[in-house]
Amino acid sequence: MKRTAVVRFLERSEGGFRTVPVVPGYKPHLKIGELKTSCIVTPVDENVKVMHLGVEYEVFLELMMEETYGGEITDCMPVTLYEGDRITGVGRYS
Repeated sequence: MKRTAVVRFLERSEGGFRTVPVVPGYKPHLKIGELKTSCIVTPVDENVKVMHLGVEYEVFLELMMEETYGGEITDCMPVTLYEGDRITGVGRYS
């Protein structure tokens, strides 16, 4: 199940890990409470081919383990995206 969120991918100056923009289909880890699980990030606007660092985007977040973790997500819940233990993006479910 795809859920919408507004996410900003952090620049290095903001503590972000990435140095290059994010492309649709990006697969970071998503923090849900104290757990992390994999997800797929795609922009809501199909015309967006690259998501630049430091810019907010409305995206779809699709959990890879929906049946296990899907019930843990609530409206307006914070979103934190990771590569390993490094934060790459922050936002909120809409």
